[in-house]
Amino acid sequence: MKKKPDRPLKDEERDVWGRVARTVAPRRYPKGKGSAKPLPSREDFANMLRVAPSVSKDIQRSPGRLELNNDKKTRRGRVEVDATIDLHDMTQNEARPALARAIIRAAKHNKRCLLVVTGKGARLNGVLRQNFPNWIKDPSLRPHIATYAQAHLKHGGSGAWYVFLKQGQ
Repeated sequence: MKKKPDRPLKDEERDVWGRVARTVAPRRYPKGKGSAKPLPSREDFANMLRVAPSVSKDIQRSPGRLELNNDKKTRRGRVEVDATIDLHDMTQNEARPALARAIIRAAKHNKRCLLVVTGKGARLNGVLRQNFPNWIKDPSLRPHIATYAQAHLKHGGSGAWYVFLKQGQ
């Protein structure tokens, strides 16, 4: 039987593979002494690794001069925050233009990382927190944004976001 030639991975496949690879550890016992559990099927793996629909791939993969270890630094909370905006106690109509002004101001002052505090809301259903990913997709803001990520616990956890800005504009 002929083997099909390998093809390069798509960006989405590479993201999924990265998530899988982080969960695997080397074998602790010699081969043959493991459990007799059957291996998961392809569908099982696909169901375990479904990409959340709220993640914006077009912004997440925008070209920008980011450090290669930025993802690791973000997960460990070692991000240097250059500017902060707190959207607490604002309505949606107040928060959205305030966020846009803060991003444009930070980009003009060559800031690298903006911390946006949205708050968590009741049962993690805060209106500002839920709308933030949609606001960040605004075409007028996209030229300034390289990527964004949920903040580390020490910067607000699920109630805050890092917005990484493009440099040299």
